[in-house]
Amino acid sequence: MAYFWLQPITPFRHLLRGGRIDPGSLQTRLTAGVVLASLVGIGALATWMGWRMQQIMLSSYRQGTALVADRLQEDVRYYSEMMPPSAALERVIDHRATGDLAIWVETSGGDRLAQSAILTMGSWQTAGVSQALLSTPIAPGTKIVSVQGWRLVVCASPLELAGLPPAMLYIADDITADYQGLQRLVRMLLLASLGLVSLLSLAFAVYIRRTLSPIRQLNHLAGQVTADTLDQPLSLEAAPTELQELVRTYNLMLTRLAKAWTQQKRLVNDVSHELRTPLSLVQGYLESTLRRGHNLTAAQREGLEIAAAEADRTTRLLGEILDLARLSHGQEGPTLAVADLSDIVYEAIALATHALTSPSDRVKVVIGDPVVAWVDRQKLRTALVELIDNALRYGDPQQPVQVTLGRQPGWARVQVQDHGVGIPRHCQGDIFDPFFRVDEARSRSSGGTGLGLTLVRSQVEAMGGKVTVESHPNQGSRFTLYLPL
Repeated sequence: MAYFWLQPITPFRHLLRGGRIDPGSLQTRLTAGVVLASLVGIGALATWMGWRMQQIMLSSYRQGTALVADRLQEDVRYYSEMMPPSAALERVIDHRATGDLAIWVETSGGDRLAQSAILTMGSWQTAGVSQALLSTPIAPGTKIVSVQGWRLVVCASPLELAGLPPAMLYIADDITADYQGLQRLVRMLLLASLGLVSLLSLAFAVYIRRTLSPIRQLNHLAGQVTADTLDQPLSLEAAPTELQELVRTYNLMLTRLAKAWTQQKRLVNDVSHELRTPLSLVQGYLESTLRRGHNLTAAQREGLEIAAAEADRTTRLLGEILDLARLSHGQEGPTLAVADLSDIVYEAIALATHALTSPSDRVKVVIGDPVVAWVDRQKLRTALVELIDNALRYGDPQQPVQVTLGRQPGWARVQVQDHGVGIPRHCQGDIFDPFFRVDEARSRSSGGTGLGLTLVRSQVEAMGGKVTVESHPNQGSRFTLYLPL
């Protein structure tokens, strides 16, 4: 595993596809899931800690304020034994009051018996806090209120002392500075949580990328497998156990594919030897009998001619099947060479029209500037002969077939156009499939095998090109070969 963990740290480079994050990537999904879980977990923990700290601080201030109220009453009772109750109350309030703690006593009628000096001076007075507190009804108990932007813990409790009318004792403790400090601490905690989530995201992205790197390597190796390398097993060093099992299973599949591929190639060779040779002998015997059969009756000659024609058709069909199989199996790769396409076009026209009485009237050639490309001369000529032969066979005999040679950026273009019945739109996607016929009866009567266009496509694609068709009913068809320059 050391190899994968020592790779350069580029965790987010593989998340991108075309400059954007690929949402279908396993790495993206795993990273997003881990980051989201970390964000929710750490964010919830930080929020709870901040809330809990605030509750602890406020609870502490509530308890402290309630304790001051209890002790203040005890102190007033103690000093009342040595001085008048009103004087004792003022003395205790002055002693207990501080710059952040205000105390006052009011009767039920609203008369103020005593108050600390802080309520009439300093920031309490200038900020309007004293006036707001003294004019606002306060229910008994301890609570936290916001007054003029200040945070205060306010405690209201009954005060019953001998020599004094029934009254309410009010204590207000300023906790604004502590509350603001706590808010800053909570914000710092949240920012630290975000930083921690970012670091964890980076760490998890690196970890996930290292974990998935053997899968990328396996994907790269699998993409390089071809028919010629089926017997070469894949190998991943220092991969996880589960991936090693996948590689072993994949290698077993490659072994079975290589065996099946070898059997198919052997079948092609066996069919070529076992069927073509006897068929050629039968066809030769039939043709020889027809040439020397001067004493044959008309019925016998007709039967032999039919048999010879079917033997010839079967031989051609078998040859096309074998050619297609060799192309599919890679047994007959193209032999590319620089060639002038105009020469190949004229050769193909000559081969396709050699049996016509006036070939120049049936085929019209349009060639612009010379076009030179890397092609397999024989395969391209065979493909063009097939297309021109089809155009002559199914096109309007009163209108010539047009063969056009030109070029466009990056491609040489050869077009074969006829003016026949055309191909229905729903059949145009299937005409390159083996044995597909638009009109079964007409194709058989004209001698077609259903493999011609399949061979055309295979031969052109073997040279790195492509074939397209444009056709409209009763207007004709146009086949276009694109070959890379």
